[in-house]
Amino acid sequence: MKKFCAKVLVKMKPTVKDVKGQTLKNAIDCFMPIENLSCHVGSYYLLKFDAKNEGEALHTVEKIASEILSNEVIETYEIKALEEIYE
Repeated sequence: MKKFCAKVLVKMKPTVKDVKGQTLKNAIDCFMPIENLSCHVGSYYLLKFDAKNEGEALHTVEKIASEILSNEVIETYEIKALEEIYE
């Protein structure tokens, strides 16, 4: 078995109102107004696990991201990186 590390970003779909992002924008505007500021809030996950090969690792990450980390109705996910690691 090989050890892999995956980085996954989960965020709201563009059609869904990002309430946390708007709250963050309002807080920043009160503290330090910035022109044309846009804020979006999401979750960043770092997964380390064993798999036979890169194909199996990718399948595992896609399954975890789509079925556990994100809500397909309101969120999207993006696998930012998948690499074999040596620890």
